[in-house]
Amino acid sequence: MTDTAPARTRLVPGSTEHLDPGFLVDRAAIQDVIAAYSLFYDSGDFEALGDLFTEDATFTFTPQPEGFPPAVTTRGHIVAAMAALYRHNVDVRGAHQRHLTTNTVIVRIDGTTAEARSLLSVAFAFDDGRQEPGRSGSYVDLLEKEGRRWRIASRHLWLRELPPVPAL
Repeated sequence: MTDTAPARTRLVPGSTEHLDPGFLVDRAAIQDVIAAYSLFYDSGDFEALGDLFTEDATFTFTPQPEGFPPAVTTRGHIVAAMAALYRHNVDVRGAHQRHLTTNTVIVRIDGTTAEARSLLSVAFAFDDGRQEPGRSGSYVDLLEKEGRRWRIASRHLWLRELPPVPAL
């Protein structure tokens, strides 16, 4: 989608009206960002993880996870907080997290902003081969297009209930 494309309102699942080539390119890029978050975090590549966020991004949690702040603001603080969580899981729990992000739906694209919803399951992988289920939740991502690149401007992780579904 180009910066001169008309603004889009909420997308209706199953509708083909909005499936022009520009929308499909943006949708693929947004889904790549969401998938890359899990891959970069789980592999401990925090430089690449940080590059997925806008400089002034926010990451909030409902409810606040034990031992973690309810909200983290700016790319640098998000990366530092996620790196500390990663190290805690490896050093204290002796496990690597595996984020499984599924059912991603882009619910809105308006030129240079977008909203996506995804479900999350987290498993722990131990060195001895054991797997243990962890948390589940739902992401609400607000993304911004900077030039020809989408980045996460706001990520809200709902760890208990699912977030309210926007009216179509």
